[in-house]
Amino acid sequence: MSQVTGAITLADGQATPANIAFNPEAITPALSTFVDRSSGISMSYRRLSVRWEPNKGTTGSRYSRNQFNVSYPVYGVLPSGASGVKYTLRANVTLDLPDGCTDAERKDIYAFAKNGLANALVTGALRDYDPMY
Repeated sequence: MSQVTGAITLADGQATPANIAFNPEAITPALSTFVDRSSGISMSYRRLSVRWEPNKGTTGSRYSRNQFNVSYPVYGVLPSGASGVKYTLRANVTLDLPDGCTDAERKDIYAFAKNGLANALVTGALRDYDPMY
């Protein structure tokens, strides 16, 4: 297992990227959460989580499910005039890994997911509202 020794630092998506530190919030082998508290307003903290769910050895479970999730609440003035979370952006990546898969196959599916999200056509469709045709 990987030991958490500090923050997970990720670059944001701005023209001049800034590094955002997501500090450990709750660390367990099954689910670890990290939080960016830089806003100073708890309801607008950005969070990421890493879930590790191995095959439980039961007849109904024939794969391990691993997930990476990010939530990005946007804080501001609501139509009522009060301040609060206007909306929340979310990203969820799930890797379903069948029992019989090899290390090479796990590396391939991870690379396809990671590199697919970086592909110009996929980026255009998912981020820029520019669907493929």
